[in-house]
Amino acid sequence: MGAEPGSAIAELELGPPKRLAVGRGTAFAVGGYAYVPGQRTSQLTIEVGPDRRRIGRLRLPRDDVYGRQESVGAAPEAYRSGFVGLVEIAPIETPERRTMELVLGLEGGREARATVGEVELEPDLRSPVVSSAPTWPGSGARVAICMATYEPPAALLRRQLDSLREQTHDNWICLISDDASSDSAFEYLLAETEGDPRFAVYRSESRLGFYRNFERALSMTPPEADFVTLCDQDDHWLPEKLARLLAAIGGAQLAYSDARVVSPEDEVVEPSYWTERSNNYKNFGSLLLANSVTGAASLFRRELLDDALPFPPRLADAAFHDHWLAMVARARGEIAYVDEPLWDYVQHDRTVIGHSRANKRPRSIRRHLIERLRNPTGGSRAVYYYDWQQQVLFGEVLRLRCWDRMTAQKRRTLRRLLSADRGVAGLSWLLVRRARRLWGRDETLDRELFYSYALLRRRAVSLWTAGCRRPNRLLPRDESIPTDSDRAA
Repeated sequence: MGAEPGSAIAELELGPPKRLAVGRGTAFAVGGYAYVPGQRTSQLTIEVGPDRRRIGRLRLPRDDVYGRQESVGAAPEAYRSGFVGLVEIAPIETPERRTMELVLGLEGGREARATVGEVELEPDLRSPVVSSAPTWPGSGARVAICMATYEPPAALLRRQLDSLREQTHDNWICLISDDASSDSAFEYLLAETEGDPRFAVYRSESRLGFYRNFERALSMTPPEADFVTLCDQDDHWLPEKLARLLAAIGGAQLAYSDARVVSPEDEVVEPSYWTERSNNYKNFGSLLLANSVTGAASLFRRELLDDALPFPPRLADAAFHDHWLAMVARARGEIAYVDEPLWDYVQHDRTVIGHSRANKRPRSIRRHLIERLRNPTGGSRAVYYYDWQQQVLFGEVLRLRCWDRMTAQKRRTLRRLLSADRGVAGLSWLLVRRARRLWGRDETLDRELFYSYALLRRRAVSLWTAGCRRPNRLLPRDESIPTDSDRAA
């Protein structure tokens, strides 16, 4: 970590994926440390080709950076060298490889630069090559069913496929993106769809995970489709599901329904999905903070994909494709709801998300504080660096792509969210929103408090370490970006 006098020492620990599709504009989070020994950093900017963004949060305490140099005489600037922020990327026309460079503004108007990596940018998603496109079988609204599969349970997959074939609205095709399943599982999938021209199966060469696999499935939607719906590999649709959603959508951007929660043996666990919290599809602020729209329950207009694809980068385990789609739909217009179970949500030990996890309430503030005091070195920071940055990242990409189609009220709400980590207004908005619980509005699962604690903690740490030139060993104030083991804790 040595450097020439006056040169910058920097590392990017949180950054973009190696390859990033831009679409109508995108963003990614950056975080790490940067400093020049003997020089105070007054401003920090990151340049990614022609895109330049000022880093909002800098001079965060980094015990680890200081500690690695302590044996050879650490520069005091190493301690307050942490930073985190977002980078916007404007639409591009051709693929580009861009260098990422940090620009440190120093006292006296001087600058120091440090190259911290590269990113490959693509104008749009690379969709799978469609060798034989499925054919629309009938008349009426053309619906593209996008299914994501990975090692599908044989019996549940067969039942799900049969429930698609039994739909009363029969003008649909099904595009299946398989996430590099084993040969045996993939062969079974091919056998179950063989001979039916409505199905097209495309296997990924490498494992993507459910978030990117659904993105891949959606990218295969043909332009002539009128509507799109998502489909899990192991659920069960009622015969009238598509017809009812088509009838309900009206002028809305998206329509979704309730669901029964059932076991693999078809035993009803819950008669409604909404047994743990209130449903929400009207309040834009609540939908930004916590999703109510399950992907497998929804049907939306084909043009929604123009803004939704490509998906933003995924930082946190709590970031889901259906939340992003719901945010885009509500930003562009209205969402409709069918208050009736139109499908069975099957719960088993291989369910990726699950009803209980999707409706799990955050820990109470008292319990959260106790656990953080017991483990102050990782978990509390993870909320800020992953969950909150993911929330802001979704909001930033939403602003880039949908701002001109949002109402003035929705723009104000989004501004408040994006400003919550600076100033008072946005944070006050979060805290005041928690009062909605007094009249039964619990659809956000207390996310306002969850995020407010993370933001207040970040501000308190910055205040407590203001002016410090080295770590306080009795009272650590470390803002290093958590590792995977820290996040698990």
